[in-house]
Amino acid sequence: MNIARSIYPQFEVQFLEFLKELQPIQVNALNSLGGKKPADFNSSYLGRIAVTVNRTSDGYLWLRESGRMDASKFLIRPALEAVFCGTAAMMNKDFLFRKAYSEWVEDKKLFATDAAGKKEADECLERLKQRFQEGAPECSTKCKIITVKEIAEMAGLSTAYDEYYRIYCRFTHSAMAAVSGKLNQATDSKDSHVMVWCVLIMLNQLKQFTPPDIPNLMPFSEKLLLLNSHIPKNPNTTRFDVKISPS
Repeated sequence: MNIARSIYPQFEVQFLEFLKELQPIQVNALNSLGGKKPADFNSSYLGRIAVTVNRTSDGYLWLRESGRMDASKFLIRPALEAVFCGTAAMMNKDFLFRKAYSEWVEDKKLFATDAAGKKEADECLERLKQRFQEGAPECSTKCKIITVKEIAEMAGLSTAYDEYYRIYCRFTHSAMAAVSGKLNQATDSKDSHVMVWCVLIMLNQLKQFTPPDIPNLMPFSEKLLLLNSHIPKNPNTTRFDVKISPS
């Protein structure tokens, strides 16, 4: 943490230390699910998508501690999307098949390049429907594409979609405001807060819907609220600007 302490304000250091505290809890929770049969398709999916949150938060922490603030921002969007999906799976029975169908549509565009490929793709969809009808009869098999906005709504996390997901998508999509650095001041103080929030939401979902080894999370939720209250309105952060000399 020496690099982080030398370049970040105190509130950011505290968030990174908090994230570091949560990492082994995530890992232990996921490891404890090994060998345990999920209750249904949805809880199985939740356990799998939780791995994504673990990986993104782990990579984020490494990059942030290494002083790579800009690179770390690209891991926030996938963490948010994983939280939306995992939570939606447990909140809405329509989600899982619509997610699978939406991915099937994209796979068909990518791989079904001729008549034979399209026929095989269509047969795959029928097998997918049958698997859901047999293994998860409570889930709808309506063939309707789902958007991330709809997923966030299903999860009851529309506020996070509007406040966080929209802005971090702009980094992923190389929006002009992002590549010019104009979004840095608006996001630098929120980055670590959002990643910690993602980890806590996913741990809460795992604790509620799967049988992992997870301690009482209330003290961690209270700690997040306390740290949030310490974020200055206009914090100063040290950034590294890469200057390219003319050749």
